[in-house]
Amino acid sequence: MASHVKQWFLNRWPSLLSAALFSLAYPPFNLWPLMFVAMVPMLHQLRNADSRQAWKIGYLFGFLVFLGQMYWLYALAVHWIHRPFLSLIPWVITALLEGLFFGWVARLVRHCYLRNWQVLIPVAWAGVEVCRSYIPVVALPWGLAATPLVHAPILIQSAHFGTIYLVSAWVVLINLVIVQLVAGTGRSKQRPLYLTAGALLLLSVVYYRSSAPSDSFPVTVGQPGIDMAFGDRKVRLLDISQNVDAISSKALADGSKLLVLPEGIGEDDNDPPRPPFKLDRRIPMLFGGQRGKGEVVYQTAFSFDGRWHHADKTRLVIFGEFIPGRDSFPWIAKTFDLPSGDLTASKLGVKSVEVGGVMAGPMLCFEGLFPEVSYQQAQNGAKFIAVMCIDDWYMGTPAPDQLRAAAFFRAVECGLPLVRSASQGSTLALDAHGNSLGELPLRQAAGLRVNLQLPREPTLFPLLPVFPVASMLFAFVLPWLPGRPKPRASEADSQTQPG
Repeated sequence: MASHVKQWFLNRWPSLLSAALFSLAYPPFNLWPLMFVAMVPMLHQLRNADSRQAWKIGYLFGFLVFLGQMYWLYALAVHWIHRPFLSLIPWVITALLEGLFFGWVARLVRHCYLRNWQVLIPVAWAGVEVCRSYIPVVALPWGLAATPLVHAPILIQSAHFGTIYLVSAWVVLINLVIVQLVAGTGRSKQRPLYLTAGALLLLSVVYYRSSAPSDSFPVTVGQPGIDMAFGDRKVRLLDISQNVDAISSKALADGSKLLVLPEGIGEDDNDPPRPPFKLDRRIPMLFGGQRGKGEVVYQTAFSFDGRWHHADKTRLVIFGEFIPGRDSFPWIAKTFDLPSGDLTASKLGVKSVEVGGVMAGPMLCFEGLFPEVSYQQAQNGAKFIAVMCIDDWYMGTPAPDQLRAAAFFRAVECGLPLVRSASQGSTLALDAHGNSLGELPLRQAAGLRVNLQLPREPTLFPLLPVFPVASMLFAFVLPWLPGRPKPRASEADSQTQPG
């Protein structure tokens, strides 16, 4: 028995080590430089793995990583249904399913090694990230390789030219360079890796030092400091009224031209809404609520400056805002005490709203994880991005940190300043390069007053979607591309056997 355990560990330690290093780079540990070496053990082992072994190596890595990444799901379920054992089910199932994507990416890495296409390994990795971010119904851009780098904005500027997925590819490329050095491959094979990694770093640094002509626009980003997820609704409405009115009065006194408030703060389903706080034409507002009744209800961003405008949410949270197969599997909603009705996604696509004489690009909570939403807001002519959130469901877990990190990439990708308003935090403001303009302490009722630099001319890179789309297509077609050499018998005999 002991020998079997020892052999199992010897065959799988690279996956275990990579999963540990990968996890340590993320919240709550935030040892982000580890991302540049986290995948080295696994990528090195895949050099000599056959197809079956590669799948096992990748699946184990992905399963372990997402056990850590999705712990917040267990914490939320326990808080919601108060049944710890039952709460394990969504957590473990999610990790098991996410492991499939990493089994797939490991097989793609093996295909690249067989063809001597090492420089394309990062493209394959990024392509799988895009796929799992946009797979219908269960789309979840979570645990991306680039995410921990928000602590160093100068390193993520290439996102402006290829979204967060290009930064993920660069992170994998750095890991691959180290693998090639350890393996002692020839300089001719290493040179394309060095040149590509260096070029992307140079691009990031050069763009970070650039600036566009802009005009100053004073904004207050509100944080009511109220738990919008749990607690008594009557008490919440009273607290919203008092706290938001105080924030609004101070914003007006500070000379702000706009007040941004969180998702759901409207607490009303009328259209236009009748929120529990005062509306004052002297201080334009942008906030989240719901509109519609019966079977068609939208999660909506409302703007008010004497006139009303709205933009409905396009990306809904599975099992939170809609339940696939609700009628076929009614026991799911009953067992986990899920909402009795589904919200409806916007039928008009991504919309910007005009408020206070400026075009704003609202993104409601979950939408903040998706690059194409901010891209379309920039295409619509938005001068800044406003992310409005309720992170209270996950407070006390690492989930709000990843939701916060996504804001940095959305700012860089579209080249626009960004504000993020959350009921208890994280509430912050960023410039167009992802540099912090200020951030409020968690759970504090306050307003963050900042001067956003709104660009006078469009800043969006027109070919921004090309890399994510191309990498996803590459991930699908790679196994069928020509040029696959047959491994020599000596190579096959020397392969590691992960069992």
